[in-house]
Amino acid sequence: MSPAEGWSGRWSDRVEPGTTNTEVGARYRGDTAPESLSSRMRSGRVVRRRTSARRLLRLQSDLSDRERGVLLSLAACRLLTTGQLQRLHFADHATEGAASRICRRVLARLQRLGVIEHLDRRIGGVRAGSASYVWRVGPVGERLLRQDEGAPRGRHKQPGLRFVDHVLAVAECSVQLVEADRRGDLELLATEHEPACWRGFLGAYGGAETLKPDLYAVTATTEYEDSWFIEVDRSTESLPTLLKKCAQYERYQRTGREQEQRGVFPAVLWVVPDDRRAGVLVAAIRRRYGTDQELFRVTTAASFVSVIVGAADPPGSSN
Repeated sequence: MSPAEGWSGRWSDRVEPGTTNTEVGARYRGDTAPESLSSRMRSGRVVRRRTSARRLLRLQSDLSDRERGVLLSLAACRLLTTGQLQRLHFADHATEGAASRICRRVLARLQRLGVIEHLDRRIGGVRAGSASYVWRVGPVGERLLRQDEGAPRGRHKQPGLRFVDHVLAVAECSVQLVEADRRGDLELLATEHEPACWRGFLGAYGGAETLKPDLYAVTATTEYEDSWFIEVDRSTESLPTLLKKCAQYERYQRTGREQEQRGVFPAVLWVVPDDRRAGVLVAAIRRRYGTDQELFRVTTAASFVSVIVGAADPPGSSN
């Protein structure tokens, strides 16, 4: 069971697709926390007192639906910026200024409680203030999740810049899909983040393999329901590495496992930073697989949602 199933009030309800199309891709309150839940200053550093089981239970019942949603989003995406959390959970306020103020207040409260925490590194530098924070699940948040899920204990080391950049780029795709669903541009039926979206299978010679997409999504428009394996490229990997990943997708497709379990094999959508990178990857895929292949598609981050809803043809399409 996923963290979302342990609580109501998840930021979006998702169901599994029901398509049978076998074509590729189609188918607590106040401003001050209780002392036992708060950080205390000792010898110039913050020391967080361990939260007792009784207080943990009280906190679990005191959190609002929106605060639970923030925790669940961070559990799914691993990292989110202040801005991304605002777009996910505070988009219903009259003005962006009001949304920003309330978002910062809620995040600060959850931080005091130890439910969430931010990385030392900021996006945009210190001058950007709290808006530059990158957030993740905190130690108390992990305990709350484990009560419902038996979730594994997280690591609290500071991640590297390359890792942060990639995880936030994947999270941005997920946030944009939620926003598109709210606008009515598409219906977002399902998303799976790592590691939920990983697929284990036996390769051609019986060796165990694990396919690790960055994101899995099922979307629908008026006429079509589409399944996607989304790969976010930040121009940090060589072309041979990307083609090696493409070959693994091809091996997994040949097993028929995805088609048997879900009725369709998802299209693999590569999301790259710019047109130049897109052109290079498209050319490499065409050299390897020909111009009429339908499994792999390539788009830029700027055109991601347009390609998902079908308003634009990806550079890697066969059209």
